[in-house]
Amino acid sequence: MIVRYYTKWKLVALIILGIIASTQNIVMAYVLETMTNALADKNLHELPRMFLVALILFLIVLVAELGYNYLKNDAVRRVNTLLRTKILAGMLETSKEDNASALGFLTNDFKLLETNRFNAEINIAFYFVTVAISLIYAIYINMILTVFFLIGSTLPILVSALLQKPIRKASKQWTEANSKYVSQIKNILAGTDSLKLYHKQANAVNENLPKVSRLEQALCKMNLLSNNIHTVVGFVGIYGTFVIPAYLGGLMVLHGQTTMGVLFAIVQLSNSFINPLMQILEERNHLSTTQDIVKKVNYYLDLAATKESAAQYTFHKQVNWQNICLVRDKKQLFSGLNLIINPGEKIAVIGPSGSGKSTLLYFLMSNKFGKASNILLDNQEVKANQISNLFAYSSQAPVIFADTLWFNLTLGEKLPVTEVEQVCEQLELNTMVEEKGFDYQLGDNADKLSGGQLARIELARAILSKRPILLLDEINASLDQATSAAIHQILLHSNLTFVEVIHHYQIADLDKYDQVINLADYQDR
Repeated sequence: MIVRYYTKWKLVALIILGIIASTQNIVMAYVLETMTNALADKNLHELPRMFLVALILFLIVLVAELGYNYLKNDAVRRVNTLLRTKILAGMLETSKEDNASALGFLTNDFKLLETNRFNAEINIAFYFVTVAISLIYAIYINMILTVFFLIGSTLPILVSALLQKPIRKASKQWTEANSKYVSQIKNILAGTDSLKLYHKQANAVNENLPKVSRLEQALCKMNLLSNNIHTVVGFVGIYGTFVIPAYLGGLMVLHGQTTMGVLFAIVQLSNSFINPLMQILEERNHLSTTQDIVKKVNYYLDLAATKESAAQYTFHKQVNWQNICLVRDKKQLFSGLNLIINPGEKIAVIGPSGSGKSTLLYFLMSNKFGKASNILLDNQEVKANQISNLFAYSSQAPVIFADTLWFNLTLGEKLPVTEVEQVCEQLELNTMVEEKGFDYQLGDNADKLSGGQLARIELARAILSKRPILLLDEINASLDQATSAAIHQILLHSNLTFVEVIHHYQIADLDKYDQVINLADYQDR
């Protein structure tokens, strides 16, 4: 993923610096070979030159390694930033229900991706280069002795390959347990006030204990497997890549087939076979723990990449849904509703509790929980997902973002200040705007506003979106009677087109609407 998303020229620089930094063991092997042979031959005048050359080479390696460290961390930072942004964009293409575990994914799971994937990818490349360069130099000074060490190096790879399946299975179990744990924690924290009211915090903690236990057991199992695999592979690696080859090399020295300096140099270089190979295998285990996370990342990235701009449909004559049937939780709410909306119309939706009033609004803007046999826009047949841009929505449970008042009103759209101020004045938000300003942060201060103020902020947002049809779900629930009457007076005498769900009303109130749809008339069909 680093190769795919990191800046190309920086990636090239990272590779070059990594190659230079990986020659450290070669310099050490050169020093060891030269010094051992010089001492064996009593050629002491060679030592000062060797120390000067070694100093220069080590300084070059030092500078390269410092640059490599910087670019490595910069790569992780930049790719993290890019992916977090794209993943959020992909998540926002799904429904609220589909994103129940999104918070846990962007915190815990993504952190695991950073530590066990991004760093592992860079480290594996670095270790491979280290092995390759060390191998070339070792073959150059003695090919036969190098072959002994190289053959032994294949043993830990074979052992590690046999042990990959269990670690992947354990990682999957941990990911599932973590998702369930985060979802439950969110649910418990959302009910903090109720738990405090009834003094049942301890019960909630005990109720959460089984999921904590399963999460920690899954994590312990995954870590234990990873550690045990590392230990077993380490044992095989040390014995196969050091003990046996060193013994064979000693026999070659005794028979005059190589020098002690070459043997010491290749033993030193063997660290560049053993340790990097061991690290590669460990990093490979880390990659295994992130396979399911990568799949989910790619899923969200695909959603973000394939997002198509919704066609900017509008209507001039009418929108017509024929034979609407709503089903929720496997229960049919109603069927046979033909809904026709003309520009400028005010439509009231009434009915008993549970009849599907709010669900009808959700169906219109998302095409979920039901279907219509046909949808006509200005007498042309269209699909439900082609007209979602016709609607704006305001509800009895307003969605408020942890941002400024201005963002909550405009959702980042560049609108004239005078236009926003005009809508705020109509909805009696002008006093709050004058006192607090559009830069007022609602993230930390939303609880300082009344429910009526928050409801009017969402209604203002819906109006400022300039969508052709407003869907209003009991917007007077948090408003006092006078404010509700004033806002309805504005809405009913405007040129806005809206469908409003009403729970509490007087019969005389319904006369103010162009259409009144009673869902009780469409039940049991």
